[in-house]
Amino acid sequence: MKKLSVILCTYNEEIFIENTLKKLLKEKTVAEIIIVDDNSKDKTIKLINKFRNKKIKLYIRKKIKGFATALNYGIKKTKYKYILRFDVDMYSNINQFINCFKVHNDKDCIIFSRYIKKGKDLRGNFRKLSSLVLNRSCNFLLSNKIKDYTSCIMIFNKNILKDIKIDNTLYANFIIKFIYLLIIKRKKFVELPFTQKKITEINSKSAPNIKIFIKNGLLYLLTIVECLLIKVKK
Repeated sequence: MKKLSVILCTYNEEIFIENTLKKLLKEKTVAEIIIVDDNSKDKTIKLINKFRNKKIKLYIRKKIKGFATALNYGIKKTKYKYILRFDVDMYSNINQFINCFKVHNDKDCIIFSRYIKKGKDLRGNFRKLSSLVLNRSCNFLLSNKIKDYTSCIMIFNKNILKDIKIDNTLYANFIIKFIYLLIIKRKKFVELPFTQKKITEINSKSAPNIKIFIKNGLLYLLTIVECLLIKVKK
């Protein structure tokens, strides 16, 4: 049976972290849980430490922060070939993620998508519309072979990182380039339906206020421009 390394990038996740770990520890396919925490100020670290399980490996970063760098740090700590990455507020979907891996573990990447048949985005209209516009822009400007460029919920084979790098961007905008490179480098991928529930808005890092929302939106746009330059050179 193929095993999974799970990477959780955390910051102030006390609301969901216990449920996430409890569900992951029930899954035999999950061989290790790598938690990269950006020095949470709430009870996240305390709650993680309550679990005395060898599968859980906690790394606390006090100086360097950010989603992309946390993911890259976590990847370096993994021992297994396949990596699952999701947000802890999506713990109710863990069974779905694991079951999809059991069926599609011959793929280089499994992308969980809100924009294919049976996929849904149940967040508020503002978040839902802005995400849809961003993804439709990627479909029009880059490629329509993948519908969801920004979910960041995926399972991938570590071997693809030999020629597809995860850039240490300021935010999650790295995922657009990662998805686009999957397409142009002809990796084996599958896009499966996923429902993003409204609960994921409770502890949102992408839009806690309008200023950060605009800043992150600009980062996404810059990454699209970078991908367009790659497309032109190709």
